[in-house]
Amino acid sequence: MVLSASRPSSGPVAGRVRWRWLPQGNVRVISATNFLTGMYQNILGFVLQPFVLRFGGGLSLVGLFQALAGRLSGILSALVQPFGGYLADTRGRRKVAMLGSALAIAAMALLILAARFQGEPWALPGLVLPGFVCMGLSLVGAPALQSTVADSTDPRRRASAYATTAFFWVLPGALLAIPGGLIADRLGYGAVFGIALAFESVNLVLFAKFLRETAPAAEVHPWRERIAQTLHPPREIRGLLFVVALDASTWGLASGIIYGLAAKEFGFSNAQLGAIAATWALFFAVFLIPTAVLVNRHGPKRVIVFSEALGVPIMVAWLLPWWLDGGLEFFLAASVLNGLTAATWVPAVNTYVANWTSAERRAEVLGGLAAFRGLAAFPAPFIGGVLYDAFGYPVPILANLVGAAVTTAAIAILLRDPPVHGVGSSPRTPSP
Repeated sequence: MVLSASRPSSGPVAGRVRWRWLPQGNVRVISATNFLTGMYQNILGFVLQPFVLRFGGGLSLVGLFQALAGRLSGILSALVQPFGGYLADTRGRRKVAMLGSALAIAAMALLILAARFQGEPWALPGLVLPGFVCMGLSLVGAPALQSTVADSTDPRRRASAYATTAFFWVLPGALLAIPGGLIADRLGYGAVFGIALAFESVNLVLFAKFLRETAPAAEVHPWRERIAQTLHPPREIRGLLFVVALDASTWGLASGIIYGLAAKEFGFSNAQLGAIAATWALFFAVFLIPTAVLVNRHGPKRVIVFSEALGVPIMVAWLLPWWLDGGLEFFLAASVLNGLTAATWVPAVNTYVANWTSAERRAEVLGGLAAFRGLAAFPAPFIGGVLYDAFGYPVPILANLVGAAVTTAAIAILLRDPPVHGVGSSPRTPSP
């Protein structure tokens, strides 16, 4: 599985064999924190939407919260990541990672209180909304962690390193999603949020004690210059920015609210939603390492095209329960493909960016990419919720299907593979 280059050690353990499948150094630390994050984040992915539904307002309200502060499609998480990339490049990766962890802890504390005062009318604007805001802002640390993985890994093994850290994030979701749903059903949402707070507190300690700084000595530029750089990314990345924005603006129409759709339309319990999430996580984990090998050998472009094309059969699978009056089995089948599309997308896109950028600008570019994605994505969950409330279940999914087909064609036309060894790297010289 692993993936960082192994170096001889000094002292009495010199000469011992290092297991190459184990993550080393910073990749090991980030894999450990990703494992703890995965212990709760994958559960939050499917319990937060029915939790918000408990406060009333329908799918439009769920979509509005996702659009504002969702981790993947929220405007706040999008806007904070360029700032996080700037801080990571100029102030250090480790401090920014710790800041993101602290904000996640604050989010869980607010959601615990919201679950306690669920019947109070002020709890939604006073606790749930600030909790979502802190959760979105916690993405300030994402560019720092992504850059640390790239900085700590040989360019020829970056896809594998990204796959390893993603594997340790998704593995707990495969194991714990169903138990997490049962906990939410039997003990309440507050118990899930409390577990999340405990795990994230351990993450903060691990970042503080064990993450080694890798930021290059980047020159600190005034904010106007940094913003200008973010708005003018490297020429080789601009095509990716366009297709990622197109992907996000269409995928969020259905996938951004799919757990809410399933709960509302088919009455699925949290345990059933957990089964859907567990299937997704299991196949995400199973496919990650083989995908990384393909990216390392053949380049990321073909893998990105394949990943996006899977959106069409996924949407068809989500439509089948409505057409055939079916149930959970169709969502489980869709989750297999959904796991494959996630496993192919993550290492391929991260490798594409890392190999087209220098170490001095890597966090900034990753933050800018997240911002472009988020700005394009944030209206989508709300629009999807409005489409559902106005026209019914199939409309947001059909719109998502058309968008996936168009984006696949755009990827095939606009992207080209980066150099195998990355920009500015010698084939024999690993990145720092």
